[in-house]
Amino acid sequence: MNEYLKKLNQEIRNYLKILSPEFPEWLLEYIYTPEMLRLDGIGMSCGTLYTKVYNDKYFYSSLTHSVAVALIIWHFTHNKKQTISGLFHDIATPTFKHCIDFMNGDSEHQESTEERTEQIIKNSKEIMALLERDSIYETS
Repeated sequence: MNEYLKKLNQEIRNYLKILSPEFPEWLLEYIYTPEMLRLDGIGMSCGTLYTKVYNDKYFYSSLTHSVAVALIIWHFTHNKKQTISGLFHDIATPTFKHCIDFMNGDSEHQESTEERTEQIIKNSKEIMALLERDSIYETS
């Protein structure tokens, strides 16, 4: 088992296995890029962990959410390009996630925080090298 999965609690690991019994090993290299690992410190709860009103059972990161989306796509398609798109769908997510969309006046569509997605991917040497290696994007 890889380091990413080892650090997750058993309940989340079981959940990911439900989404896709097979964990594609090639996905790990994309997960371990700095741009994706940044999401490991951003919670999905939009800050409710910092309140006394909500009693969140445990921390669930945007990285784990992105991996879960990728696994669902992989399970049904076995298509690398679509799976990677699912993994990257929140790559530009800021702390407090969609609360920032509300601050930006985008409460209905909640897309204002996605504006930097392409820029983040294209500016990552690691991601671009992986995409080129996997024949998903040609840089030359």
